[in-house]
Amino acid sequence: MRTELLTELTKRLKQDYGFEEKGTYLRRGKCPQCSKGQRELWTWTDKPWVLKCGRIERCGWEGHVKELYPDIFDDWSKRHKKTPENPNAAADAYLLHARGLDLAGIRGSFSQEWYHDQDLGIGSATVRFPLPGGGHWERLIDQPARFGKKKALFSWGKGYRGQWWQMPGTTMADLAIADEIWIAEGIFDAIDLNQKAKVAAVSAMSCNNYPEAALNELRSAAALLNRAPPRLIFAFDIGKAGTEYTRRFVKQAREAGWLAGAAQVRVDGEGEKLDWNDLGQRDRLTPTHLDEYRWNGSVTIAESSNEKALLIYQRHKTQSFPLVFAGRQLWATFSIERINGIIQQWTDSPDAGPDGFADMPWEERWELASAEAVAIAELANCTFRTLYFQRDPNLEEGAYFLRIDFPSDRASVKATFSGAACTTSAEFKKRMASIAPGAQWVGSQYQIDKLMMRQWSQIRMVEAIQFTGYSIDHKAWILGDIAVHQGRVYEPNEEDYFVLGKQSVKLRTAERILRIRYDPDKLDLSWVPHLITAFGPKGVVMLAFWFASFFADHLRSLNDSLAFLEATGLPGTGKSTLLEFFWKLTGRSNYEGFDPTKATNAGIARTLGQVGNLPVVLIEGDRDKDTPHGRRFEWDELKTAYNGRAVRTRAIANGGMETFEPPFRGAIVIAQNDAVEASPAMRERIMAIHFDKSRFSPASKLAVETLSGMDGDDISGFLIHAVRREEQVIATYRERFKTYEAAMIKHPGIRNGRLAKNHAQLAAMLDALRLVVTNLSDRDAAEAHEFIYQMLEDRQRAVESDHPHVELFWERFDYIAANEGHNPERPINHSKNPEVIAVSLIDFERKCADWKLQLPCQTVELKRLLKSSKARKYLETKPVNSVCGKTVNCWVFADPAHATPTR
Repeated sequence: MRTELLTELTKRLKQDYGFEEKGTYLRRGKCPQCSKGQRELWTWTDKPWVLKCGRIERCGWEGHVKELYPDIFDDWSKRHKKTPENPNAAADAYLLHARGLDLAGIRGSFSQEWYHDQDLGIGSATVRFPLPGGGHWERLIDQPARFGKKKALFSWGKGYRGQWWQMPGTTMADLAIADEIWIAEGIFDAIDLNQKAKVAAVSAMSCNNYPEAALNELRSAAALLNRAPPRLIFAFDIGKAGTEYTRRFVKQAREAGWLAGAAQVRVDGEGEKLDWNDLGQRDRLTPTHLDEYRWNGSVTIAESSNEKALLIYQRHKTQSFPLVFAGRQLWATFSIERINGIIQQWTDSPDAGPDGFADMPWEERWELASAEAVAIAELANCTFRTLYFQRDPNLEEGAYFLRIDFPSDRASVKATFSGAACTTSAEFKKRMASIAPGAQWVGSQYQIDKLMMRQWSQIRMVEAIQFTGYSIDHKAWILGDIAVHQGRVYEPNEEDYFVLGKQSVKLRTAERILRIRYDPDKLDLSWVPHLITAFGPKGVVMLAFWFASFFADHLRSLNDSLAFLEATGLPGTGKSTLLEFFWKLTGRSNYEGFDPTKATNAGIARTLGQVGNLPVVLIEGDRDKDTPHGRRFEWDELKTAYNGRAVRTRAIANGGMETFEPPFRGAIVIAQNDAVEASPAMRERIMAIHFDKSRFSPASKLAVETLSGMDGDDISGFLIHAVRREEQVIATYRERFKTYEAAMIKHPGIRNGRLAKNHAQLAAMLDALRLVVTNLSDRDAAEAHEFIYQMLEDRQRAVESDHPHVELFWERFDYIAANEGHNPERPINHSKNPEVIAVSLIDFERKCADWKLQLPCQTVELKRLLKSSKARKYLETKPVNSVCGKTVNCWVFADPAHATPTR
C-alpha cells in the first residue's frame, strides 16, 4: 500500500522531472545536469529515494530526494501520528523512508521519544537507541535545523567510552566468528553495513571513541572459541576528523596486537560527504564497492609516502602521478628502466636483494623492485583541493574555489582562483603565495595540468550571485550566512555554499552587509509599542514599506512596479533614528543609508545593484549644487527602478559587444530635509511622509531612546521571520491590493491611477505586515490606513502643482511685470494677444539680473521644466511679433486670466 509520503513524493517527481510511470520504474525523467536535459533519469516506483541518470559514462548524475525535497522529509511526527497501537509511528517512518533501513532486523532496539530544548524552548520527536553503559543516543526528526548543530544527542551523564553499539540479537560470540568487523561512526551506518553490505559492523558512536573495552570482550570471546580474533576495519566518515582518527586507531589497534585496516569512501577522506547509510541508499555497498573502499582505506593509512605511492601504482599502473602525504603535495614517479635495472641487479647479485628473490614469480619480483624504484618529489609544502567551480549566471565569468591545507594546525584557507591561475604554473604559484602566507608551489606546468585534470573530473557547479537578498532564479533569499527557500532556513555547508534542493548557490563576495542572529521560535516584538508612541501612524506606514521591500520582486511581478518612499522633515524630527532602527531589524547595525552626492556613478550603480528584496536608502540627495565638495544627483535617473529595470548599463570585458544591465531588485527609500525636485513623471513614482515635531513629549522621547538602545542581535531575526511567511504574505497582499486599488481610484479628488496603485500596494502590505507583527492593534492599523489615504490626497495635489523651479519662474515673472509696468521697449511679456504670454528667456535672464533676482535654476534645466508648466500651460516655442515691434523667439503659455486659446 502506497504511503502518503510516497504519493506526495511521486507527484512532485513527475511534476518537476517529467517522469513516466512504467511498471516498477519511473522513467524518462529530465536530467538536471545533462546539457540538453536528456530524458534518461530513472528511479524505482516503490522506493524513489535516489534519482539516477542512465547516461553513466557521459553524466552519471545522482540526486537523493532528501536533498531535493527537504520539506517532505522534515516533520515526521506530524505526518505520522503516534497511536497506542503504534507508539513508534514517526520513528518507524523515519528509519524506513529517510534512512532506507529494514525495520525487521532492528525492531525493539529503538523507540520514539521526545526531546525538549530548555534554552530554545522548542521540542522534537526523536529516534532513540539505548547504548552500553546505560545511556542512549537519539536523533531529532522534526525540523532538526531549528536546533542548529544539535541534531543528534547523547544522554547526559552516561558514558559510552570504550564501548560500541552492535546489532540487536548479536552477541560477542557472533562477532568473534566473523572474518572482519567494520567499526563505523554512526548507528545508521552500522545497520546499513550489516543489512546491505552483509558485513559484521558495529558503531563506535563517535570517531574519537576507541572501543577498547568492547575489543577486550571480543578477544576473550574469540579465545573461548579457540580461534583468532577478527580483523578490524575502521570505517569512519569522510572528513578531516574521521581520517585522523582512522589513522590513529589503526596504529593503536596494531600495537595492541590486532590485525587492523581501514575503509574509506574516498582516499584521504576527501570528496563528496557521503556516509555508509548514504551509500546504502544509493546501492553502492556491493562487494565490488567494498573492495574499492578497503583499498581507499589502505591508501589513507599508509605509513610512508613510498608505501602510499606503491599502492596507487599497483592498482592503476601509472608511471607518474600526484599524491598527498603528511600534509604536503607530492609527485611519485616509477621508472620502468629503473625497475628493470633493480630486478637485473638483484637477480645477478642475490645477496643485494631480498631472500629467495630469484625464485619468486615475476609479479612479486616486479612489485618488490617497484617499491625500491619509486622517486618522490615535493611539489608544495601544503595541499590544495578544488571544492567547486562558481559561476555568475549573468556574466561570462567564473572561478574555481580552492581549499588550501597546511601540515601544521594552521587554519585552512579558502579562496577563488581564476582559470588562468589554475592552468598556468607561474600564475598558480603567485596566487597561492598571495592568499596563503607561506604556501609554496614548485611544480611544473605538466604537473599542475595533471593535478587539475584529476580534481576537475567531477567538479560541482555552484552559482555565485552578485547581490545580497532575494534571487528570483532560485526563489530564495541568500543573506550571506543564512538563506531562506520556500519557508525553510538554510545554513551554508562546509564549503561555504547553500544546497537548495537541486540548486547550489552562494554569494559571490565575501562581504556580509547583513549580520543576522535568527531564533526560529523567538520573535521579539517588544519594540512595536515604542515605535507607535514615538512616531504614530507615520512609523507604522514606514514599517509597512520596509516590510514591502522584503518582497519587492514579488510585488513587481504582480503589479509591474513598486513606488519609492520619501521621508522628509527638518533635522531632529527622527528620520535617522527610525531608519537606523529598521536597519537593525534587517541585520545591519550602525547604518542609515548612502549619500548619492558623495558617490561616483559606478558607486551608485553598485549600491543599487547589491541587494534584492531589500531597501536601498538614499540620504541627503537634495544637497544644493553650489555646496562645496557636493555633486548634484538627478532623481530622474531612478525612474526605471520603479519597474525594476536597470538603472545603469556597463560593458562586459570579453572583447565582444555584450553589455550587462542588472535589473533593480530592491525598494528605494529617500530620506532628506526637503522634498524631491524632479520631473512630474518621477514625482508620480513617489509616496511621501513628512516628519515634524508635533508628537514630541517626554513619553515619545523615552520611546525613541528605547528604540535606539535596542541590541541589533536581539531583533535582527525579524527579516527571517518575515520572509519565511512568504506564501501567506503574498496571498494576503494579492487579495487586499485589488480592494484598496478600487477604493482609492474612487476616492474623492483622486484622478491619477498610478498614485492609487502605489498607495494601494502600501495599504495591502500593511495588512500583510500583521501576519508577522501580531501585536499591532486594530486601532493602530486603522490610523495607519487613514494616514495612507491622507498621503494619497497630498500626493495628488503635489503632482498637480508645478515644479518648484517653475513656480519660482512665474513668481519672478509676476514680480517683474508688476513693478516694471508697461514697457513697450523692453517688455517682459512680448505677446500682443491677451490670451497668451510670450516670454523671451534671454530677456528674462537680463531682467532678473537688473532686479538682482536669482534665477530659479540653470537655463538648460529651466527649458526642460517649463514644458511641464501647469499654472500657465505651455503651448509652444516660436518667433513672436513682439509689442516692441520686433520678431522675438519666445516661449508661449496660456494666460489663465483669459479663455483658453485655440492653436
